[in-house]
Amino acid sequence: MTDVNRFTPSDATAAADTVKTAAAEKTKQAKEAVAKAMKSARETATEVAQQTRSFAAEKAKVGAAWTNEKAKVAHHAAEEHPVGMALGAFAIGLGVGFLIARNLD
Repeated sequence: MTDVNRFTPSDATAAADTVKTAAAEKTKQAKEAVAKAMKSARETATEVAQQTRSFAAEKAKVGAAWTNEKAKVAHHAAEEHPVGMALGAFAIGLGVGFLIARNLD
């Protein structure tokens, strides 16, 4: 067991100064680590946002072209087989309505 009375006031002051210095150094290191982590996170978020923007723009162009093609095909099919398209749309609506009605109970 350590006897507290054997320390002189100068030893206590020196110990307190050492603790303050160590605490200040640890605080400085922690601040630097946080700043570095924030910078890294910011760079990563910027990179991901840029990739997402380019991906979304590319997929929007592909989707628009695909939708336009499919709309033309559906329009031609409707012109060639109007009764078949009407019956098909009715059957799909009936099926979807049945599924919705089942889920409401």
